[in-house]
Amino acid sequence: MRKRLKDDNAGYSLVEMIIVLAIVAVVSAMAIVSITMIHSAKAKEAAVTFDSEVSTLITKSKNMNCDVNPNYSFCLKIYKDSDGKYYIQKGYYYDPTPGATTTYIFDSTTDPLNDGKGTCLSSYVSVKYIQTGSATEEDVSTIYIRYDRKGMCIEGDGTYRFYKRNGTMVASVYLRKNGSHETR
Repeated sequence: MRKRLKDDNAGYSLVEMIIVLAIVAVVSAMAIVSITMIHSAKAKEAAVTFDSEVSTLITKSKNMNCDVNPNYSFCLKIYKDSDGKYYIQKGYYYDPTPGATTTYIFDSTTDPLNDGKGTCLSSYVSVKYIQTGSATEEDVSTIYIRYDRKGMCIEGDGTYRFYKRNGTMVASVYLRKNGSHETR
């Protein structure tokens, strides 16, 4: 009886192994497509977050009461930290008198998110910047964005491009001197 059981156990057939490998290949392909779509969505979300922060900055700048302190204005900083992550930080710009040294104020009191670093964009995104009038695209290290009380862009105008880590551009945000901005 033992001999008969041993002879009947021939293992998997070649057809069964091929079917299992085909199923594994299909599931793997679906996972890769899903991961790619997630990374694209995160990069697009980073562009939308950036555009939203710029809209808020413009509104705050226009509504700022000049009587309180005319030397202060709101500003944003988009930067890349030492870990390679991009952040958008809210702060203030201080201009004491014409010709004097101006100061940007960014700390945990101006933006308490992420221990004072600001809003973190996805780690799956990289941001590049083309300043208005320039043809050179550069990786964002630190860029300041300011608007005056009329809604005009004083600093930081240009094109901000959002890329997946593999280098595929998924969105652009355009900031113009006249204060308009759009996301594509």
